[in-house]
Amino acid sequence: MSLVIATIRGIEVIQDDDDRVHWQSGASIDADGANGQNGNPFPYRYTTNDGLDDIHGSAGFPDGSWQDILVNGGSGQPLTDGNGNAYSQTTYTWPDRTIATRAVDATAVAYVVVNPHVRRNAKGVVIGSKAVVSYQGNSVDAVVADVSGPNDIGEISIAAAQTLGIPPSPRHGGVSRGVQFEFWPGTRAVVNGETYLLQRA
Repeated sequence: MSLVIATIRGIEVIQDDDDRVHWQSGASIDADGANGQNGNPFPYRYTTNDGLDDIHGSAGFPDGSWQDILVNGGSGQPLTDGNGNAYSQTTYTWPDRTIATRAVDATAVAYVVVNPHVRRNAKGVVIGSKAVVSYQGNSVDAVVADVSGPNDIGEISIAAAQTLGIPPSPRHGGVSRGVQFEFWPGTRAVVNGETYLLQRA
């Protein structure tokens, strides 16, 4: 028997008897966690704001909850690499890695962002779990790597968007409908040959 575990902006999120969680929605693009660890650009630039994503609107700097997204460098400013590239983070964190490499790189790894109500209500451990995203006949294996705001639903990494043929710009990309999200709490994701840990809240 399937169970509706959350309704976000009118979209029902369902968990089946086999623990699969799924919904269909649009998809916005998440750039968090891209810290140059795979040779790709950082999403956020401080102070110029000329990166892949908007440090003010998306990361909430300086008036929002930016410390959930950006690494705090102290004195009310994001930590940078010394060249204006601000380090960002994902909910999933690799243990025992450096600031630059501990987050999941949105430019290189297909990942899904989950609503916090879905994370809380789903049976099984959500972060680090196996996911699949599908759009117009294409699918990509992904990991549940980040948590969104409480009213958001349907967000994927830059790498996932590129694979699916969805416009991948965090500033101007995404699609308004037709994206199928699935993930399996408690089942570890394997993406790009790397096996993820299951991380409890």
